Amino acid sequence: MRKVVHCLELATLNRNIAVVILAVLILSAVPAFTIPNAKADASEAKVLNDYSFYVAPSPGFLAASAGDLVVVGEVQNVGSGFIQNVTLSATALDSNGTTLGTSEGIAFVYETPPGQKAPFVIDFSPASTWSTDVASVTITVLSVTDATAPPYSGLKFTEAPTQFNDSGLYTAVGTIENNGTQTVGYVWVVTTFYNNAGTVVGLNFTNYLSTPYSSLGSGGYARFVATPADNTPQLTNEITSAAYIIDSTPLSSSNTQSTPTSTASTGSSSPSFPLLPVIVVIVIVVVAVVALMLLRKRPETQPPPPPPPPPPENFEP
Repeated sequence: MRKVVHCLELATLNRNIAVVILAVLILSAVPAFTIPNAKADASEAKVLNDYSFYVAPSPGFLAASAGDLVVVGEVQNVGSGFIQNVTLSATALDSNGTTLGTSEGIAFVYETPPGQKAPFVIDFSPASTWSTDVASVTITVLSVTDATAPPYSGLKFTEAPTQFNDSGLYTAVGTIENNGTQTVGYVWVVTTFYNNAGTVVGLNFTNYLSTPYSSLGSGGYARFVATPADNTPQLTNEITSAAYIIDSTPLSSSNTQSTPTSTASTGSSSPSFPLLPVIVVIVIVVVAVVALMLLRKRPETQPPPPPPPPPPENFEP
């Protein structure tokens, strides 16, 4: 009888151990669902008070149509880590504080280190019916994403970009050198233009100076030209200085944020979800379910039949 009980306890123990092991396997697969570039606290990005707004004279890089209200300014990374995907919301108000319209935009830097500024643009489109009535604009940070790795630091200007007025068009030209050890994919330059009060009055993002099909290897050079988008002679006359940021993505990287192109698009692409971890988790779950079903179907060890009763007295075979 003790042997029977021992067999039953051993079978139950083995089944419990199997269940625990399967549970551990399933729980260990949960981190695979972790999506990179997690949301950060919006307070890590601060809207600086150097922004301005204007009515676009014509469709262009920043304005979808003539008459749009366009806001240009800067955000600063006031956190302790690298951030990206900074999205902003703006509200246009008249002199009475009445809301005329709302819109959203993004900062134009792929990855922003602590302390660095990044320009942004917000296009109120269409706004031609009330854009001239705007007295003020309020801007708040909607969301920020933590960057998983610092940006590549091997791209440098060979010298300070040259700036000049080209027949009413403020123009900056310069050359970038890859003096690091990596080959980069997409490379572009973001330029912020200021007036003599330090207010942002315009910006520019170049076309891609390098692409994965024409990458910039170690020791390579790329030349850029930057002019203020939505330029007018009046705007060019206001500009007294400019700041430049070289931005890039690794050669083998798929973008997690849409990088600026030569259109007015301010949307962002969806983060790519890790497919391989999902497949691994599905396989583990299927194996676990099948194993549990087999454990349930397996018959428990039955005790041996009792011994036959003793023969009756005076029994003759």
